[in-house]
Amino acid sequence: MKKIIFLDIDGVLATPEYLKDGLWALNPDKQEMLGKILSETNADIVLSSSWRQNTLEGTKIYMENEGFLFTDKLIGITIRAYQWMEKGTGIHLSIPRGVEIKQWIDANIHSDNGKNWKRLIVDRDYTYLILDDEGDMLLEHKNNFVRTNSDIGLTDDDVLKAISILNAKPR
Repeated sequence: MKKIIFLDIDGVLATPEYLKDGLWALNPDKQEMLGKILSETNADIVLSSSWRQNTLEGTKIYMENEGFLFTDKLIGITIRAYQWMEKGTGIHLSIPRGVEIKQWIDANIHSDNGKNWKRLIVDRDYTYLILDDEGDMLLEHKNNFVRTNSDIGLTDDDVLKAISILNAKPR
């Protein structure tokens, strides 16, 4: 079974007590915790964070330069589903991150490269986890979501929950 972690960075791996040039940076302790999840589950990562770049390759280079230890596990990035309306007006449409995650799943798992739509049997084919400090997920994500405290980031309890979600037996 394919296992995927939709990973946010700020408030998960980057925390206020660990700064680089005055900005939140990757906390080595939090990366070690992510490493435990990865080793216990053999999951891959799709970056859903604002740290993602325009392409997967660009994201891998950027994350490696920032000290991310798991670029070899990065298999994708979610789309940026928000946009500015009428340049200069300052009107901003905000689309929940959960929609971006759903779009990635639909485009990459629930289809065969867009040729013939087919819905896979979700619980037998893949499972996923969302690690994020924001709550803008969809109701359908509730059993696959571990919300971290943005001031603390990933905790030991979060790690245990994440491993349990990813290693749960299919129904």
